[in-house]
Order: sequence, then structure tokens, then C-alpha cells
Amino acid sequence: MSEDDNPPRRLTKLPTSLKTLVLLGIALLPLGVVAILASFDQASDARESRYAEVNLLAEVGSRHLSSAIADAEMGLRSAVVAMAAQEDLEANCQSAIDRAVALEPRKPPLAILDGDGRLICASEGFEPVSTIDLPAPGQATMAADIDREAIILAQASPDGRVIGLAELTRESLALLPQPTLLARNYQITLSRDDDLVVVRPWSDPVADDRVLNAAKPISDTGFILSASFEKRPLSTAELFAIALPVLMWAVAALLGWIAIAQLLIRPLTRLRHAVVRHANGDANFELPHFPISAIEIQQLAQAFEDAFDTLHSHEEQLAAGLEEQVRLTREVHHRVKNNLQIIASLLNLHARAAKSDDSAAAYASIQRRVDALAIVQRNLFAELDNDSGLPLRPVVAELASGLQQSAPPSVEIAITLDVDSVRVGQDIAAPTAFLITELVELAMLCGEWVEIAITVTALADRCARLAVRSAALAEASNRDEFPRYRRVLTGMARQLQASLDEEESGTLFTIAIPTL
Repeated sequence: MSEDDNPPRRLTKLPTSLKTLVLLGIALLPLGVVAILASFDQASDARESRYAEVNLLAEVGSRHLSSAIADAEMGLRSAVVAMAAQEDLEANCQSAIDRAVALEPRKPPLAILDGDGRLICASEGFEPVSTIDLPAPGQATMAADIDREAIILAQASPDGRVIGLAELTRESLALLPQPTLLARNYQITLSRDDDLVVVRPWSDPVADDRVLNAAKPISDTGFILSASFEKRPLSTAELFAIALPVLMWAVAALLGWIAIAQLLIRPLTRLRHAVVRHANGDANFELPHFPISAIEIQQLAQAFEDAFDTLHSHEEQLAAGLEEQVRLTREVHHRVKNNLQIIASLLNLHARAAKSDDSAAAYASIQRRVDALAIVQRNLFAELDNDSGLPLRPVVAELASGLQQSAPPSVEIAITLDVDSVRVGQDIAAPTAFLITELVELAMLCGEWVEIAITVTALADRCARLAVRSAALAEASNRDEFPRYRRVLTGMARQLQASLDEEESGTLFTIAIPTL
């Protein structure tokens, strides 16, 4: 057997319910895969929407900060130009700063310096700055103050007499619009080169591997605004959307398996058990109850019930017929036995009334054969209820006793028996009895003292060896009656479908007979 034959054979050994579950799972798998892929696409869309939110935050923050810087530059430039036109800088400084702060919605702290960088005046909350390089006349600069987390703007008047400073602190920069979608943990920073200003810090600490980043430049300032968003895990609804197709696939396969098992497999199994119980001897075929099974199963069960009812009816009829047949057979055997007894009695009466020895001998010879047939018939009648055949030992023993009793008065006969326990059929028992009778009678004709040994030895292959040995049989071939006996013996051997062998100078005759 090749290995390719093993898998199909292993599959045939699987229970039908399991094979049904596998087939349903395979059939529904493409739908489940499509649904799962669609769920993952939805999750991917959700992730992309989060990236879009981060980009939106960076874009809005960049625009807002650009607007804040532009407004601060404009207010600072107007204040510087106004101060440059004044002769007395100290006298007009505070009023110019107050007007510039009033016009700016974010109210950033402002300061006015002279051309040498000395502070002339400043608005409330302004702290001295020492880290910024002063711009050239008519120029503006921007710098980040890392310690104070602020952006410093500097604007010089065209003549260089006045330098204005504006400080954009975290509080002023943090006034970014906050859409409701972004009302959660995020961070906004400004950076240029190695300088970094945190505009809006994290509400809660976030691990680096759970951060989404988006960066946008701030107009022409060289600053970059970075928006950092905390990655949000998949929501319960998203997880359910991903798991739902798998659950639906499993439930669909399971429901299909339950339906097949309840509608087909379980009813068929119970029906098979009922049939097996009936076949093992349960006389009453109890039809299982299938309340929810397929209508075809119910029809099949009803067909089985009708078939078994019909079969039971036929069995009863056959049993009655067999009983009648046995009775008739017994009657036939009984009548045959009685008829043989009547024939034997008539032959005995005629033998006694015979007027010559030859006639009496002829009647005795016929009576021996009738007796042989009667012996077989009696034993067959006794074994009529036994299907294992007719035991040969009692038949041969009764036959030998009858032959000794029917011997002529002038002949003394001694018969010894050695018969194994074998059984033969009726068609074998009668020819065997006739064969023994012919050989024994032939030996009686050959002497006044006759010793005969009859043996039946069981052999292999349902066969036995019948042997009749007598020294008197050595003279049998010289008798005038021998050709007649030879014809009878040959006919009996033909019925036994074997050859009668003559051995040891005619004193031993053997033949193989079939047994059961």
C-alpha cells in the first residue's frame, strides 16, 4: 500500500459530524476572511484618522503660531517706529508700549531698548533678556529662550536708535484652538537647531514607543512646530468589529454542525443502534423518536419498521412452515420405519415357511439388507432434530449385532469393532451400511468359522477410512456368487464417490467415506 492511499483512508475513519464541521468551516472560511480583512481595513482607517488628527493639530498650531508671531511683529514694529520719531525716548516710551500691548490680543510682554541695548521701559511681566543678539538697524530677529520656555522677537528701528523686544511665553503660545477630537493627551513643541520650547506639555507621561509625531514649519522663522499625540489602543468597538467575523464564522460552522448532527447524524446513529439490536435478537423493533429530525430520516425509520414488521411476519410463517415440515418429516420417517419393520416381519415369516434351504437363505439375505436400512432409518429418526449429521458408531454397532444374529446356523461368526466418533450424512450412512452388510454376508459364505474386524478411522479433511478385514474373504473370489456381490459393492462405492480397494490377498477391503 502506498503512502498516498493513507490520507483518504484516514479521512474515511473520521466521524461524520467532525467531517461535516470541517467542511462547513472550509465553506464559510472565505466569508470569514473577507469580513476579517474588512475589519482590519476599518482599524487601519482608524489609525490613519489618528495620524490625520496629529497632522491637523500640527497644521492648526503652525498657522496659529505664525499668526501670533506676525501680530507680535506688527505691534512691535509700530511701537519701534513711533518711538524712533520721538526726541525724548524715556518720556514717551511707556505710553508707546501700553498702546502696542493694548492692540495685541495675546498681550505679550514688550520692552524698548536704546541702540546700545540698555532698557528704556518695559510692560508688566517683562524680564530682562541677555541671550538674544541685537538686530541690525531696520532688521528683526527671533530667538528661543530655553530656560524661560519663550520666544523672543527683536525689531530695530531704521536708524538703530530704538530696539523693541516682544516675549511670546508658553501661556500666550498655548492659546491654540483645541478641537473636541483633540481633547486628550498631546504635546506641542517649537524647535530650531538645538533649541526646544515646549508650548504645551503632556497631560500625562507617555512612553516613547506610544507617540505619534507630526511637524510643520513656522512661515519663514526657521522654527518647526512638532505635535505629538499618544497612540490610542484599539477601542472595544474596534476590537469587537475585528473579532465579530471570526465569531460569526465559528458560530455559523457550529450551528451548521449542530443542525446536521441533530437532523441527520444523531437520528441515523439511533436508527442504526435499533437495527443492530434487532439483528442481535431483540424481537421487538423499537422505532426511535425523532422530533426534529429530517423528514427523510423519519420516512427511512418508518420504512425500516414496516420492513421489520413484514420480515417478522415472514419469519413467523417460515417458523410455522418449518415446524409443519419437521412434523411431516417425522411422520414420513415413522411410516418408513414401520414399513421396514413390516417388510422385515413378512420376510421372516416367509423364511420360516420356506421349503428349501436356498429359499430360506435368500429370504435371510434380503432381510439383512432391510434390517441395515431400518437401522439407518431408526438412527436418522433419533437424530432428526440435530443438524450435525448421523453418528456412525451406533449404526455400525447395531448393524454388527444384527448380522451376528442373522447368521446361518452352520456358521459361527465373530465381529470386532473399532469405530472412531465420526458423523456422516444420510446419503453416506445408507451406502456404508449396505457395503458392510455385503462384505459380512460374503464372508459368511466362505467358511464355517468367520472372524471379521470392522474399523472406521477418522482422517483429515473431513474424511474417514472404512476397513473390513476377514481371512474368509480370501476365498470369496472363488464363489459363484462373487460377481453379483462385486457389482453390488461397486455400486455402493460409486454412491460413496470413492473406490473400494482390495488389499492383503483379498482379506482386506478399504474405502474412504466423507464425514461431517
